[in-house]
Amino acid sequence: MAEQNDYSVRLNRIETKLDKLTEALTMIARVDEKITAGALRVDRLEYRLDEQEDDLDKIKEIVGYNSQSVKVAERFVWVLVSSLVGIVAYGFKL
Repeated sequence: MAEQNDYSVRLNRIETKLDKLTEALTMIARVDEKITAGALRVDRLEYRLDEQEDDLDKIKEIVGYNSQSVKVAERFVWVLVSSLVGIVAYGFKL
């Protein structure tokens, strides 16, 4: 009878340890899921950042082209204004 009681106590300790092990494995699985979700989130953010870098490069090209166009147009306007001032001055001279 005492031997059966010892087996029962030992079995209870084994069950308790198995329960703790199960809880630990569950916690590890949850942490692993969080890490995986975080890694996926980082991958998505890196992809979006790469897309934004590409967009910025395109915008830089467009701005460079527009800047050049504005410089040419501005020079043309100043040449036109200077010509008009010269014509008006010549007109008053006559």
